[in-house]
Amino acid sequence: MVSSKKAVVKKGAVQKSSKPEKVKVKKLSTGKATVKKLLTQTEEKSKKEVLKTLTNDLNIVEKKKKVKFVMPSKSIKETTVDLCLAALDQLASKTSNKNAIFEDEKQIFAEINSIKIQTTKGNVKFVLPHSTAASTGEVCLITPDLKKGRKIDHEPSVDHWEEILRKANVTSVKTVLPMRQLRVEYDQFELKRRLLTQHDFILVDTRILSHVSHLLGKMFFKKHNMLIPVRLHKKEDIKKSIDDGLRTAMLRLGEGSTSVIVVGHTGMPREKVKENVLSLVKQLREKYPGGEANIRSISLKLPLSLSLPLYLTLRPSKFITAPKLIKNKPKNFTILEDELSTIPNSTVRVAPDGTVQLKINANKSDNEDTDMEEQEDTELEKANESDEED
Repeated sequence: MVSSKKAVVKKGAVQKSSKPEKVKVKKLSTGKATVKKLLTQTEEKSKKEVLKTLTNDLNIVEKKKKVKFVMPSKSIKETTVDLCLAALDQLASKTSNKNAIFEDEKQIFAEINSIKIQTTKGNVKFVLPHSTAASTGEVCLITPDLKKGRKIDHEPSVDHWEEILRKANVTSVKTVLPMRQLRVEYDQFELKRRLLTQHDFILVDTRILSHVSHLLGKMFFKKHNMLIPVRLHKKEDIKKSIDDGLRTAMLRLGEGSTSVIVVGHTGMPREKVKENVLSLVKQLREKYPGGEANIRSISLKLPLSLSLPLYLTLRPSKFITAPKLIKNKPKNFTILEDELSTIPNSTVRVAPDGTVQLKINANKSDNEDTDMEEQEDTELEKANESDEED
């Protein structure tokens, strides 16, 4: 009896083991098909085919979940700018000095953060619809001299340019500074700093812009609305060029990812500041290095306040190439190239702005070394042949 029971138990065990075990699988949505349906079809398909279908379905889901990043020109609208300017007015009222007799007009800045930093330094010029100069601001105009020379007086050139401005009905310029007066009276660092602090705008004729920037130094490039180019060679268009100069804003691009540009001041009407901001956003599409796709964020701020965001994106940097700042070269810009006598097998390239590039030709030096070695080998062979004959 015992043996028969054991046999029955063994048969039952065999029968249980012959049945396929059920596997509990959680349902996971993978697009068109689910994991449960794919596992039921394992008898007909191989494992490789199942993996292919899984990957295809997951790719379809990922494509559906892709985010479309909006550019700042489409994202920034008039309502967002109005809200941001209203918040700036509240900040300005809270941070204003109550003990001050005369309230100064504070500048409004647009702070731009880039995704990838540009390769070179430079300045980008933006022409806004309204002037950013304050009503009480001092505007200086640096002009060329009538006659060149160190001993020549600069007062006749001052009278000459003041008369031209008077005839052109230019009332915004309050001080005229010729080139000789700048060299003689502002030769020290303290005097240059005083010139910087006394004026809100410094306009420079395009013919002497490089000389003026070399004389005054990099201190003037750190402050906004300084050394703005103006064309004075045509007397008919002087008023228009000066008005355009007062409406220009320079974006100084340095080594960092953030850059700041003046958009207006607190004394301006809100509509004018809004138009300046919207025109700046439109011009960033073409003039900003890398285009508007390279912009991480745009915000408005006062000199000593928090920045209020206008635009922010999470666009990844892998889709953006390293931006380059394109500089406009003059028509007569030619680079001279010639051999350098002091260094053998080298050429020198000199640009009009003074930059020098040295190139050493390695191929020529290698060829000359091989020629010298061949000459030495031939001389040794000749000497050995002469010794053998002796």
